[in-house]
Amino acid sequence: MRNSLRQRTPRPPARTDTGNADPAFFAAAAATDLAGTAAAQSVTRKESFWQAWRWWLPVAAVALLLALFFVDPFAGDWDALDYAILALRGEPSSMLFGRMLFIFQNHLAFRLAQRLFGLPPEQAYLLFKYLVVAQSPLAVAACWALVRELTGAVRTATVAALLLMLSPFFIVYSGQAMTEIPSLLWLAVALLLHVRGLRRNRAWLVLAGAALLGLGTNVRETAALYGLWLVAGPLVYGRLWNQRDLLLTAAACALFFVCALGPFGYYYFADVGGYRAAWHGWVESMRMEEAVHPVSFGNFVPLFFFFFVAAPLALVALPVAAYREWRARGFTPLLTLAGIGFVANMSLISHYSTVINGRYLLTGLMGVVPLAADFFMRYETKRRGDNARRGFVVCVAGVVCMALVIGGIFYPFAWPTIESHGLTKEYRARLALLPRDAVVIAGGQTVSVTFWRGVGAGEWEVIGTGGGWPYGRLAEVIDDYLRAGRRVFIDVDTRLWFTDSWRGKETHELIAAAARFRFRRFSDTIYEIRPPTDAMANDTPDFQRLLERAPSNVQRLKM
Repeated sequence: MRNSLRQRTPRPPARTDTGNADPAFFAAAAATDLAGTAAAQSVTRKESFWQAWRWWLPVAAVALLLALFFVDPFAGDWDALDYAILALRGEPSSMLFGRMLFIFQNHLAFRLAQRLFGLPPEQAYLLFKYLVVAQSPLAVAACWALVRELTGAVRTATVAALLLMLSPFFIVYSGQAMTEIPSLLWLAVALLLHVRGLRRNRAWLVLAGAALLGLGTNVRETAALYGLWLVAGPLVYGRLWNQRDLLLTAAACALFFVCALGPFGYYYFADVGGYRAAWHGWVESMRMEEAVHPVSFGNFVPLFFFFFVAAPLALVALPVAAYREWRARGFTPLLTLAGIGFVANMSLISHYSTVINGRYLLTGLMGVVPLAADFFMRYETKRRGDNARRGFVVCVAGVVCMALVIGGIFYPFAWPTIESHGLTKEYRARLALLPRDAVVIAGGQTVSVTFWRGVGAGEWEVIGTGGGWPYGRLAEVIDDYLRAGRRVFIDVDTRLWFTDSWRGKETHELIAAAARFRFRRFSDTIYEIRPPTDAMANDTPDFQRLLERAPSNVQRLKM
């Protein structure tokens, strides 16, 4: 079936002047955009979401299969273990707004599973992880529904869903008990409801979308960056030009802020469980981390690198797609949402973690991939004689091929980190050899000590890395424990210590402090630290081996 990309739909009326836009322009631009895209691909919204299952269901099914194939050997990144402990306790995180919706959902699920199936706390991470696995196809389906709502074209929606689903970060984190995938699901549903409300002039849908967007901030705070859409969306849909629309937009913004900040405000101002002190402790630890990882213009290098890994085709096509969209149709919902997604990713430069972990760049994809998918479909359809079916096949093939290339490079790059998660799971066997109240220095497995202690396997204390490391005071802290009669152990497994950046400073300080103590071998890699007066402690760990480890891939990138 052939339909020309040269739209037969009427062009929107021109702007009335250079300073103020005619309200009719925005409404007509949005309508023209929707009609044009649908005409170009011979597909409209006549089919409901469920009737169009043959378009989105295969993509969602592949997302589920990939999540199961690449499922994490344990729970996921360090944060996943913290979330698991907090979910078991039913306590919010001290990070920013607390991730309360994510944590309390998991807490409720654990309580239910414990009551029905007797799930023990040490296996709760499996429940939390597979809940995220189950949400990965839902996030892809929600993305598909959002893009079809924006464009009216199921082929464009399918290409967009593929761009999201085949992102290496999406695949890896769809198998971890982390907030990235649930956050994308909440974001897609919130935007879908809001866009549908604007298109159909349904106030309750607009308010529901704003509320869900605010609640999504309590899954992952980066969802708040899309709060700009609550004002920009009505503008490009021509819904800001009468008193009713202005009041509705103001109400949506107010509802968004209440849902986003309400839970945090309650815990902070009521100081539930000493939350206020814990939150200020997190703020102080962030200041320490930022002092170690200062934000600089050089951070844009890893930022764009990770953006490219997250969505190579979308990032490369974005400038051309945005320019052509603007020239052809002006400010459209697609262009506006893409701009918000791009700004969201660029704003992450203010956070130090962005340059060491690319998962944060998933934030902007829900805004960027709709425009990129629409551009690819229009371009390939026109190249193939206005044959939308052939254009669609070429787009799908291109997205899949690029995913195979980038994934083939990315996965070996990420494998050492993923492999270390398996070590975290196995580390319980090492901890079981130690006294239940031992003080442990475990380097990169600090999180393992805190996790297994959190599920009740022991009562160990830890001298941790990162924010918990006593910079310049390590020997003094060890002395304090020894004088208090505590037994202190160190694991010199070379996989736990690093030579790059702030972690390298910790390794060097450890080696310097070791000269003040004596050691007694406890197991293959674990030594007990003893006072210098203990003549029976005559073993000598080879600390110099800890300096032989090569810098991480991320550190080499920054170099």
